[in-house]
Parts: sequence; C-alpha cells; structure tokens
Amino acid sequence: MSNTENEFFDCVVCEEDVPSGRVALGYDTCLECGAKEAKRETYRKSLCVAPAFNKGAYQYVTSKSMVRDLGR
Repeated sequence: MSNTENEFFDCVVCEEDVPSGRVALGYDTCLECGAKEAKRETYRKSLCVAPAFNKGAYQYVTSKSMVRDLGR
C-alpha cells in the first residue's frame, strides 16, 4: 500500500478523520455526518412532492413557477 491510501482528511462538520478514498469520491464529510445530511435532505425532498393534476402521479416540485402551475 502506498502512503496516500492511508491518509486522512478532516470532516468539514465535526473535524473527524475522513479516509482519502471517501475524499476521492468527492465527499468532504465523515460517514456519520454524511448520513445525517442525507437524512435531512431526504426529509426536505419528501415535502416537495405534489400531484400535478387530478388523478395524476406525484411529481417532484423543483421551482416556485411549478408551484404556481400545479393543479391547472
């Protein structure tokens, strides 16, 4: 193993060690902080769905203009 595989970086939230492999994938948080962030984002997105029309499937609402056009 090379030394770069064993390097650790600091989490931007709690400053714990983040393995270099996780950093290479583009993450800047440790697993615990990343899981908390993912749960918050999942909850937020669950509040952003609505039926676009009567008897229609739920759709992800992504902008204020979509909100104005819902149900028309």
